Amino acid sequence: MSIVTVDRFNQFIDDSKWLHKNYDKLITEFNLEYIAIKNHVVLAHGKEMNDFERDLRQLNIDRLDVVVEYIRDKRNEV
Repeated sequence: MSIVTVDRFNQFIDDSKWLHKNYDKLITEFNLEYIAIKNHVVLAHGKEMNDFERDLRQLNIDRLDVVVEYIRDKRNEV
């Protein structure tokens, strides 16, 4: 079991802020995909959650170390 340290929490907050600040740019590359971000870098992405989760495991990425978001361009929705 992983422990969320203060450093991990602060990194999560920083990456979350970066994600929302750069959301429009991320839409252009990752629209309708799940992404995992750490240190302002997209480490993994995928269209299907099962495939995305598998990729995270294969890359040995702990979900507590990354910000995971589903990117969706909401401007085109009615």
